[in-house]
Amino acid sequence: MALSSNAAAQQSIEDNVRPVGQVCLAGQSCVGSTAGTANTVAPAASTSIAAPAAAVVEEVVEVVAAATEVAAFDVESTYQMSCFACHGTGAAGAPIMGDADAWTERMTKGMDAVMANVVNGLNAMPPKGLCMTCSDDNLQTLVSYMSSQ
Repeated sequence: MALSSNAAAQQSIEDNVRPVGQVCLAGQSCVGSTAGTANTVAPAASTSIAAPAAAVVEEVVEVVAAATEVAAFDVESTYQMSCFACHGTGAAGAPIMGDADAWTERMTKGMDAVMANVVNGLNAMPPKGLCMTCSDDNLQTLVSYMSSQ
């Protein structure tokens, strides 16, 4: 009896993890075939309708991405999330935001040298100060923000 319940449980597991379909892009050899029957060819969708729709979708994605990138960076919030723990307290010798002497000393090396330290990390500061979503321009904005307060 135990053997048949184990076999049923195994079959149930196999049914639950069995693929139910596949993703196939235009131009790939799998386009036109139905799932589970590689030798049976189904009629492919008309590209005359799909191509303009794909172009519109791509255009909308580009517009949304560009708008999001412009509006998304909030220097104050990013400072609070990624920089404040050290640059608000001076932890591990980090220059505190608003400490003009500490920032002037670092800025005498030039923005390129400061940015190299920001991007690569320096001493206890990890690369990008743990703001992995920040672009180099975002990081430079953060440095300017902290050094000018």
